[in-house]
Amino acid sequence: MPALLVDLETKEQGRIWLLPPYNYSLRRVGNELSVAVGTVHKWRQELKDEGLLPDDEVTKNEVYTADQIFSFVIDTASMSEHQLAAYCRENGLYVEQVKKWKAISVQAHLTKPESKHKQDSLRRADRKKIQILEKELARKEKALAETAALLVLREKYNALGEPSEED
Repeated sequence: MPALLVDLETKEQGRIWLLPPYNYSLRRVGNELSVAVGTVHKWRQELKDEGLLPDDEVTKNEVYTADQIFSFVIDTASMSEHQLAAYCRENGLYVEQVKKWKAISVQAHLTKPESKHKQDSLRRADRKKIQILEKELARKEKALAETAALLVLREKYNALGEPSEED
């Protein structure tokens, strides 16, 4: 069954009602023009693609400042689902919106892992420092062993050169 074509005047009127300052809902435009909601949704998508209508996320977040969003997240942090739903109804918010803001807030406060390149360079620097310290330790151990050997030889030489008490 072919789709019914909507005349150009009806389509333009519907597109106008979707734009500010009207901002009519899809259902309202569909009912007033006797057009399916799916058709009106397609018109709205066309407006978005043309850049005449901003995305939903942009318009929802433009209403609230960052401080307000942070306040909503703090206020709802310890609430149950029922309390959260009631809070959202009172403040004109959506539960999904608040949950998304909370997830973004949590994500922002997580420590970000350093880049792999930076970790590798730090690891190489640590390895090089360890090698230098091991060489220095080996050199000092050799010097200590040599000093101990010289002390032992000196004691033996002194023992040979000194007249014994028996003589």
